[in-house]
Amino acid sequence: MSDVAVIDRRKAFTERAQRANLLEYWAVGYRTSKPETGVVPYLWRWSDVKSLMEEAGRLVGIDESERRGLVLANPGLGGLPYMTNTLFGDVQLLTPGEAAPAHRHTTSASRFFMEGTGGYTTVEGERCTMGPGDLVINPSWAWHDHGNDGKDEITYLNILDVPLATHLGCVFYDYDYAREGDSDKHFQSVRKPINASHDLYATGGIMPKFVTRSGKPYSPQLVYRWESVITALDRMKSYRGDPYDGIIVEYVNPESGGSVMPTMSFNMQLLKAGERTFTHRHTASTIYCVVQGRGYTQVEETRLEWGRNDIFVVPSWSWHEHVNLERNAEALIFSVTDMPAVQKLGLYREEGKTAEGEIVRVER
Repeated sequence: MSDVAVIDRRKAFTERAQRANLLEYWAVGYRTSKPETGVVPYLWRWSDVKSLMEEAGRLVGIDESERRGLVLANPGLGGLPYMTNTLFGDVQLLTPGEAAPAHRHTTSASRFFMEGTGGYTTVEGERCTMGPGDLVINPSWAWHDHGNDGKDEITYLNILDVPLATHLGCVFYDYDYAREGDSDKHFQSVRKPINASHDLYATGGIMPKFVTRSGKPYSPQLVYRWESVITALDRMKSYRGDPYDGIIVEYVNPESGGSVMPTMSFNMQLLKAGERTFTHRHTASTIYCVVQGRGYTQVEETRLEWGRNDIFVVPSWSWHEHVNLERNAEALIFSVTDMPAVQKLGLYREEGKTAEGEIVRVER
């Protein structure tokens, strides 16, 4: 058979396969030496975000948007409203007296409070007050609404596992909040003491024996206070810390000691004055929000210079290190990672570099 005949026959075969919605494995291929996610290292400057959020507060009413937010869209994902392939993020703003009505969804959510006072989130009948540096979690399929009882605008960072749930085909939303006999209600009644879960679970090392364990895959503690986190970090800062992340602590489920949600882990890290961490990479993607300090994170060939409230993303399997440029002050950085989901799937892998540049396997 001539070369021309072979080419024509192969072309005809390909066309037949495509009509049957079949692809030739030898043409598609899945060989890759590292994950090809499309996600790129990127930083959203707080000065830009805040300016646009304040203008949105003047232009867009809460009745129009329900949630007034600016979505953090990774420029490597072709216009998709995602920060990574597994994590979604946006910054939301509420003006004084505003309240966002109740809804629920199968995606797990969180909000890290950035600026303002008087904010709150009500989750399944428990009102959680929010101040700068506080973390409120919003478990899957839990009713929640937000409000601002203060005199100033409030802003907070929301991180959800929307892309992951979307890929799995598991996203549901419900906007029809109603209690029996009150079908027009749009906001939850507060049915528990304010900050009840914090009162019950926030003291490390002890558990209330008069409360039945939930047995659920997420933390029964809904709000984590900045004061508790910074106090813990202050006690630990004389220790050597992690070579790749400095003095780092994880927000945990008090019942299990594990991550507060099955798909996301929340952390706060302290970089000592002038500290430069060792370089590492892992198959978890991570979102960071700078609470205090000035420095940069080197991600492969990209240098992300950060300051207070800047938000940035480190893609999975990207070599990165953190540097605190302040010689007389510590840096504090909040982070969210999809590591729990990746670990549960048996896909977590991490490597680090020693001071001599040797690549070593890191166990977590």
